Amino acid sequence: MLTRREFIGYGVSALFLLSLNERLFAFDTPDVFPLGIASGDPTQNSIVLWTKLNPSVVRKGEEKINLHLSNDPEFKNYQTLPIDLKFLNPRTSTLKITVSDLKPGTQYYYRFEYRGVSSLVGRFRTLPLDKVDYAKIIFVTCQNYPDGYYPAYRHIAQEEALMVVHLGDQIYEKRYGNPRVPGRDIQFPSGKDIANTLEDYIYLYNTYLSDKDYQLARASAPFVYIWDDHEYANDYSFDYSKGLYVLPTHPDWIKNNPKLVMELRKYAIYAWNAFTPANVKINLSDSNPLKWIKIYRDFKIGDLAHLICTDERSYRDPQPCDKRFGSLGCEDQYKRSMLGKEQKEWFFEKLKEKGQRWKVWANEVQFVEGKINNLFGSLDAWSGYLGEKQEIVDFLDKNKLYNTVILTGDRHATLIAEVRKDSKNPDSIVAVEYMTPAISSVNASEIPFYKRNFNLDSLEEFTKLELEQNPWIKHINHRNWGYGVLELTKDYADCKIWSVNKYDPNSDKQLDCHYRYVDSRRELEKIS
Repeated sequence: MLTRREFIGYGVSALFLLSLNERLFAFDTPDVFPLGIASGDPTQNSIVLWTKLNPSVVRKGEEKINLHLSNDPEFKNYQTLPIDLKFLNPRTSTLKITVSDLKPGTQYYYRFEYRGVSSLVGRFRTLPLDKVDYAKIIFVTCQNYPDGYYPAYRHIAQEEALMVVHLGDQIYEKRYGNPRVPGRDIQFPSGKDIANTLEDYIYLYNTYLSDKDYQLARASAPFVYIWDDHEYANDYSFDYSKGLYVLPTHPDWIKNNPKLVMELRKYAIYAWNAFTPANVKINLSDSNPLKWIKIYRDFKIGDLAHLICTDERSYRDPQPCDKRFGSLGCEDQYKRSMLGKEQKEWFFEKLKEKGQRWKVWANEVQFVEGKINNLFGSLDAWSGYLGEKQEIVDFLDKNKLYNTVILTGDRHATLIAEVRKDSKNPDSIVAVEYMTPAISSVNASEIPFYKRNFNLDSLEEFTKLELEQNPWIKHINHRNWGYGVLELTKDYADCKIWSVNKYDPNSDKQLDCHYRYVDSRRELEKIS
């Protein structure tokens, strides 16, 4: 059994790894490995490892790059795995490989080596097979590069986490105004203000991954990535009658050009796959665009937790009603699907599987309702898909899956809420929702959405009304950036939200809130 004490103390400390990698940054490592390294999608016996080589240092005729794998952070003993450079992506110079035949529940350290230069040192733990009584999962979202620095990732690199779940908006497909901090402007190769070529999407990943704090975090623990909309196009959906993606906020010269719309979809998938350490199915030659990529997948952490990741963009019907924000609503909210038929069937089957204490759902957009003065907050979230949302609530209740924790991003705010079967009955909790704020993207303290959508004068009034009129919501913070920490034991599911100042690259972290869900009592309690 892996205990909390063993989990925290097992192997080298995060501070040691951070110190080691900061020293490596001072030498020629970035010249050869300009975007660092990363691991992702851990299983009981495998891991996906990733790096990028500087194309200017790759010599013709040299066919190998070495991967060093060890149980020792100082690599006094290690295994060398030569990797043929034919696996290097010719468009992006990235390398992504799956290493198998690993031992379950085991700490590993890795580095790449090319022409005598070593990369940063990375760390991952394979998932355990047997009994586990503690696990820590970081969850993050929304990191628009020009909107701010990434101090949250520096703190994440120091966490002793089993994995980091990225809930989407790893990049932003558009230049949303001028940068809010120095040195983080976006200039697309195409010369446009929006990604419209493959080179544009590749440029975005190269730019975002140039951040050293992000690199340190990706080296410190495996990432499990899903996506939201900005990896492709803001608020996109799929028109099943036309077999075509719908890009409602894109300029007319893109959204009215079906061929370009679908080409952009392929470009976005290609770039995401090249830079993301994820093990997903891709077939860009399929005649059905819904088959081009399948990112919904699941991970089992011994007998403690079952992480279920969904894709709430690729298969969704267009958003309903008259407008997406501040809407009175309409009947179509009960008729449209966010998950699509095939994924929803898969999702319900995964929820029913036995063997783990907790179900953890990696969910992109807000699940609980947040109406103000009878207006829906966002019909781009689950409020726009109320029929399917109710199906999920009924399914959880019918199968007594009160051990469900929903991890959410997208909104650029902290939100802690009960998911109730009956909104008026506080004793009818079927799950809990923990929402993390953005890493850096603008929030309501910077862009007053509440004025446009609800005709309110202040953020304080907006927050007060949402809490008063939606009693299942226990905490909201619209003024912070940071990350979430989910800590699971056999008895409870804790959530801490840590806040940082994105305008200060050296920002300390402050505790925003700490809540605990005890499913045996179906109770969400505030700790601090």
